Amino acid sequence: MQTIPDALFGIIGYPVSHSVSPAMQNAAFKHCKLNYLYLTIAAKPEDLQNVIASMRPLNIRGLNVTIPHKIEIIKYIDTLDPAAKKIGAVNTIVNENGQLKGYNTDFGGFVRLLEHNRIAPAKHRFALLGAGGSAHAISLAICTLGGHLTVLARQEEKAKDLAAKMCLRFKGKAQGLELNEANLEETLAESDIIVNCTPIGMGNLAGQSLIPPRLLRPDLTVIDAIYNPCKTRLLEDAEKKGAKIINGLEMLVWQGAMSFEIWTSQKAPFRVMMKEAEMALDENEK
Repeated sequence: MQTIPDALFGIIGYPVSHSVSPAMQNAAFKHCKLNYLYLTIAAKPEDLQNVIASMRPLNIRGLNVTIPHKIEIIKYIDTLDPAAKKIGAVNTIVNENGQLKGYNTDFGGFVRLLEHNRIAPAKHRFALLGAGGSAHAISLAICTLGGHLTVLARQEEKAKDLAAKMCLRFKGKAQGLELNEANLEETLAESDIIVNCTPIGMGNLAGQSLIPPRLLRPDLTVIDAIYNPCKTRLLEDAEKKGAKIINGLEMLVWQGAMSFEIWTSQKAPFRVMMKEAEMALDENEK
């Protein structure tokens, strides 16, 4: 017999049907014997304000935020955690008695991914594709840990703005460029780690890549923040060139575990969450 959940949680984005977060978080709730339910909420940009406002009357306890809302959503919440304020993007919201507070766990999730793969940013030059919410958190992680960073985005102003924010804090270790083939070629020739923070490679954009295969080489490490599909076109091309490839699943689970702990004040069952995320991903790819 099903019972009414004691609290509702969810993930908001557009598109969001690909997400494995519901399987992962609901498994964590069950493991910790919490009568909570986590749902997907598809919200187009024009509906974002109304959906966030509904958190209060519906008593939705918490949300994860994904593409394309991580920056825009700041307009509609009441307060920011210091880390989220510094990053300028939110991926986790808590409803505290009607007060909506924003957090960012992408930063910590990316740091844990680097640690697990024994990547010390201070020894590397990073080429980061994109200037959205995830890119803000990942840029801050790279620069905080001493990495040299080039941000490439289709809108040059956004790339330069993000790089400028990093330079203010980290003494000129970042630059921003328009994402075009000439700049890619020049940047990748001087970089040893690529990070894709764009949606190119997922959903309706699956099978596409921003990087021509001829620019890839065996000594690169290529990280794609996308986790579904497990191996994007970018990662397939990089693997064929002999590069080390890392997808976004581990980062997803780490940031999800941190969100779980913010919501529940309990230690997240990381292994349970990783196993469930892997199983859900396998099902999605069948």
